[in-house]
Amino acid sequence: MKPRAIPAEKVSEQAGEPEPGYTAWERAKIERGLAQSRDRAAMIPVEQVWRDLKLEG
Repeated sequence: MKPRAIPAEKVSEQAGEPEPGYTAWERAKIERGLAQSRDRAAMIPVEQVWRDLKLEG
């Protein structure tokens, strides 16, 4: 049986406002990610990611 949901409905934003504190949490998460991306020494080498995901050729 085919699902009756329209694909656009699956990816559209929910109606209404987000939960209290969500916007601050989201902003903090993005800022932490940006700060972390500036520290190249702390990043996981791409070769290790490939190996861990078993994507190396």
